[in-house]
Amino acid sequence: MHHDRSGSAPASGEASTHNVFFGLFPDAQTRVRMAAAVESLQAATGVQGRWLKPERYHLTLHFLGTFSGLPQPLTDAAQKAAATIRVPPFAVEIDRAGHFPGGIGWLGCDATDAGLRSLHDALHAALAQAGVATQGHARFTPHVTVLRAAHRPLPARPVPSIAWRVREFLLIDSRLGAGSDYRTLGRWPLMPE
Repeated sequence: MHHDRSGSAPASGEASTHNVFFGLFPDAQTRVRMAAAVESLQAATGVQGRWLKPERYHLTLHFLGTFSGLPQPLTDAAQKAAATIRVPPFAVEIDRAGHFPGGIGWLGCDATDAGLRSLHDALHAALAQAGVATQGHARFTPHVTVLRAAHRPLPARPVPSIAWRVREFLLIDSRLGAGSDYRTLGRWPLMPE
């Protein structure tokens, strides 16, 4: 699906960009544990850069694209596809830190949980059936970005294990512009088939 460049600018007249994605957001207790792991990484590694605020921590399942205006037909189709998903709740074990090229530091898992893989694959299939294209890497590498614009790579290393119980997934409009924020477009609980 092509990017929709026909969207209107916000009422304030300030241009904004919309990154639209499906993601997992940690509950408050898990977020606190992630923040503690990040503080330890900062102290132990001395890596400098733009460390993200804990309320921005998330794991992206599928990135739908960057748009100058929010494409309503795409988000409607994506929400209908998401409503068909039947995957039971699962746990993700966050136990590693590392980096991607471009100054990105992350928390992630040594092994991809079968439940996470199931949700990722089922959502991908439902989106494809609905004609909603996804963007990004062909290989799913579950991670939570915690650092951007790092002055040097965050060393790959284990972190104390964090058991993250996943009970829902969300469709998010990440608005970038005068103010940057996340707006939830849809929320779906995980449930047995």
